[in-house]
Amino acid sequence: MAEDEQSRSRRDRSNELGVLRKLWQIYAETVLPLEQKSFYEHFCAPPISLEEFEARPQVLLLGQYSTGKTSMVKWLTESESNYFDVRPQPSTDKFMAVVHGDEEGIIHGNAAACLPQLPYQGLSKFGTDFLGSFQALVLPSEILRDITFIDTPGVLSGSKQRIGRDYDFAKISAWMADRADLVLLTFDAHKLDISDEFQQVMEVLRPHAGKVRCVLNKADQIDASNLVRVYGALLWNVGKVFQTPEVARVFVSSFWNEPYRFQDHVTLFEEDKAAVVKELQSLPHTALLRKINNLTARVRRVRTHVIVVGYLRSRIPLHLRALGADGPIRHFLCSNLESLLSEAQRVHGLSTGDMPKLEVLRGKLQDFEQGLLHLPVPATGDVRRLDAVLEKEVPQLLSGVGGVSLSKESLKAPLPSPGCSSLASFLGFGNRKRKREDA
Repeated sequence: MAEDEQSRSRRDRSNELGVLRKLWQIYAETVLPLEQKSFYEHFCAPPISLEEFEARPQVLLLGQYSTGKTSMVKWLTESESNYFDVRPQPSTDKFMAVVHGDEEGIIHGNAAACLPQLPYQGLSKFGTDFLGSFQALVLPSEILRDITFIDTPGVLSGSKQRIGRDYDFAKISAWMADRADLVLLTFDAHKLDISDEFQQVMEVLRPHAGKVRCVLNKADQIDASNLVRVYGALLWNVGKVFQTPEVARVFVSSFWNEPYRFQDHVTLFEEDKAAVVKELQSLPHTALLRKINNLTARVRRVRTHVIVVGYLRSRIPLHLRALGADGPIRHFLCSNLESLLSEAQRVHGLSTGDMPKLEVLRGKLQDFEQGLLHLPVPATGDVRRLDAVLEKEVPQLLSGVGGVSLSKESLKAPLPSPGCSSLASFLGFGNRKRKREDA
């Protein structure tokens, strides 16, 4: 039985690797050339690197100091490495990626950002000041074969947050969160106040709210009645910052191997510990689905971008093209940008949610150094290629991922008759109505 499960697991892993290769092939051969042609990096986002694409699923731990982030990584990796610095006061002063390797060791930031085996080349844009505060810890831990953890410095409060930081903590957190597959936002059950810097960090996580989980750590240190109050206060604080109708999933326990102080909620603590481990074990599979989803969203954004910049290029008056001077062209586009975007949306049937922000695009046009006449001319073939990715190639990829399948019968299920609710149809009221009409 165990051998059957192992062989099934190996087969699923092989299928997932095949899907990942096809996904990269779609991006590298179809999407990336159009990004380069339309200067997508300048206007929207840098290209995806192969190292980032092939990276193991990453779990980012964020929280204020002394909330147990490093202790949680120690517990999950079952490691007592001396590189883990755990103290009651602020101790972890670096971003630390915990990765798999045969021998324990530390790789400092400048070297880690150069290694092709690690997906951190993009951190070079933050400069040597930040790279001096980044390192990769290599551990021979079994869980790290499938997952990478990123431990972070504790978020400080008051004037302390402005001392000794030569980088923008919120921007680094946003970069990490964008590439993470799961974000664990840790809280100490004894202190739920949210500092200014922590609020900034939580605000940059709003676009990634779907992969954020809250961890109420050290929960065994308070009694049952106070734990209920603390849990409610945490939900209120997090909801106030994220401003989302959905309540974030909260894991309540003490994530280490020490015995519990208060035993009132031992069952809850153990269940939530097991739930964390289960979610991490499913992460390689869910990470693949997220990569497919992210690439699909990127293709939609690239499609809109290609159409928009092509339309802007086509609307440049002939006399300005003949002059070839970039200044008058820039002035024309920026002055008429709002109406031009509305026209492009109407002519091409673009969704409002996919359209670029007006002021952001205006700023990008003003900073564009290649010359606005180098913007690509409209090409329907480019749009068709992206449409083929969305309509054919992505659905084919999804069919190759284990656990994702739709039967043809489910897609052909009859819809309820107009004016009849689904519940009414289920109870048979719609059928009785039609029988009376037939009679």
